[in-house]
Amino acid sequence: MSKFASAVLALGLSLIGAQSALAALVTTDPGTGVTTTFTATGNNGFGNPGPVVLDGITWTGAPQATYGNANYGLLGNGNWNWSWVATNNGSGSITASLGGAYGLVGGFMNYAPNSGSAPTIEALAADGVTVLESYDLSALAPITTSGTNQGAFRGISRVQDDIYFLRLSGSYIITHTLEVGNPGGTVPEPVSLALVGLGLLAAGAARRRKA
Repeated sequence: MSKFASAVLALGLSLIGAQSALAALVTTDPGTGVTTTFTATGNNGFGNPGPVVLDGITWTGAPQATYGNANYGLLGNGNWNWSWVATNNGSGSITASLGGAYGLVGGFMNYAPNSGSAPTIEALAADGVTVLESYDLSALAPITTSGTNQGAFRGISRVQDDIYFLRLSGSYIITHTLEVGNPGGTVPEPVSLALVGLGLLAAGAARRRKA
């Protein structure tokens, strides 16, 4: 293999590595987005799948979207009486429509450990079905708290502004805020196109070498 082809291959591999690093589970609030703090009061939404609009954010639930500021127990992680949006179900989910395309989404959240399915956050595409990223918090970034109204920021960041929905599921997961942002701006050409171009260059160089 020529030095040129070797260099092209090395660059291609580096781009593949870069592509795999384009998405990340975020565990510290970057503070660069727009944050909505939920303010609903009472004890609302039990048994209601929605959609329901809370502070401008539309939520749907499976089987329900629960919201309010009444006491919400999180077993070993304490309890909340802040205003919140929650699954109220160990294996249920709540999905927020973000109202646009973003590269960052997350919130200040918590869950009831070892209760139902794994606490999971997912970024969904424009169709509301395609999962772009999915992270099991209990395995990758567990939240451990005690007392009242304690939690942690958890979110998802992508280099492309292609997140339209955030889904929270499992372990009675609950959130007090929702943050969205465009930290990097939309990338116009995916890395895969660059790799195709590099491959064609490498093939051409190899043919010239043989000639």
